Amino acid sequence: MAKVPIVYKSTHRVKFSELDPYNHVSTGIYATYYADHRMEGLRDYVGWDLETLGTLPFMVWVRRMEIDFLRPARGDQEITITSFVREFRGPDALIECAMVDSRGNNVSRCVMTVAHVDKETSRSSDWPADVMALFFEKEAL
Repeated sequence: MAKVPIVYKSTHRVKFSELDPYNHVSTGIYATYYADHRMEGLRDYVGWDLETLGTLPFMVWVRRMEIDFLRPARGDQEITITSFVREFRGPDALIECAMVDSRGNNVSRCVMTVAHVDKETSRSSDWPADVMALFFEKEAL
């Protein structure tokens, strides 16, 4: 039976300071949106706020982010971001992210690769099974 990923969801209203001269969200801001969305999700869905993250025996590190820009997000527009862990590959978690506007139009997509890093060795290590389980719905018995 396939595991069902837990989908994180957040909304954001585009601020003036996030715009380029064309009234579009600046390219680099998208990476900030996606990273902040995942960190808020870890806090809200898993209970890993910044203080808790500091106490864990591992760190999470964004190793790679591939962003597709589909249509511009503009000032004062509300956007919704969703994401879920698609799969784990050794030390890497592949996370699919999507951004839509208030009408449900696709604005952007992202695949984020997040590494599990052992704090003691500062080296990447495989995600433990108990930690991986936090990102999927519990199976019905």
